[in-house]
Amino acid sequence: MDQVMNDYGSAAAVELAALGPVGSAPQRAPEEAASLSALWTELVSGFCKIEQTEFTQHSCGVVVTRSHRFAGAQRAALPARDVEILERSLLEGVRKSVAADYHLCPSSVAEILRRCFVFMGLSCWPSRIPLLLVLAAHAKQASEAQRSAKLILAQNQQFLRQSISATRPDADLVGSLSPAEYAVTRLLVEGKSYVEMAQLRNTAKRTVANQLASAFQRLHISGRAELLCLLAQRKLLHWQAGSAVARTGVLQATASFSSVAERAADQPQRLAR
Repeated sequence: MDQVMNDYGSAAAVELAALGPVGSAPQRAPEEAASLSALWTELVSGFCKIEQTEFTQHSCGVVVTRSHRFAGAQRAALPARDVEILERSLLEGVRKSVAADYHLCPSSVAEILRRCFVFMGLSCWPSRIPLLLVLAAHAKQASEAQRSAKLILAQNQQFLRQSISATRPDADLVGSLSPAEYAVTRLLVEGKSYVEMAQLRNTAKRTVANQLASAFQRLHISGRAELLCLLAQRKLLHWQAGSAVARTGVLQATASFSSVAERAADQPQRLAR
């Protein structure tokens, strides 16, 4: 399990863990969605900055820092229009349609996204954004998670530095792609370049390009941005299904309790007879 890192000792981490550990994997669907929704709010509001990104075989994550706030630095804010363009771009994965809706050229949208990423602590171009950031934008759409997200957001403020992770949704692609396509797609999700993938797989760059083109065709997408969006949309459906199961369990438990209470109330009446 990934551990929550903080500068206040283990007691604070235990307190946060009791509310649903932000940096643990795997988590239940509602908890994971709430954690990432809280992360999104913090990033666009300037409450935290991304210090580094992390990938393991089963999880993707980021390490965030809030030291700039504890140092007394004045908190800046992203323009509301830039946040709207950022959200639309991460939710849809197609910059051209976003550019058309805002009467901008695609390069202008790319520059707005770059400024937003720099604001969040990232130095990458839109083509290399972390998967967890796209997941966080989608988590904000999980309405059932928003109440818990507010609680987690408040609790997070005590941590100077924190690791936040989620289970990787690209594992679900294993049944849709060939082994080679699946392997290079996973590396692409991690932000590897074609040259880096070719080196890691001891093959030619052209071979990697052909394998990814085949994978894109099977998944009906055109590039990495749409791939991350596809994975995040599947994750959102998983979160929503998890919330529905949780609600069903609560309803069943309530109905069971009511039934027991009714039988208990009826028992004295039977004894009186």
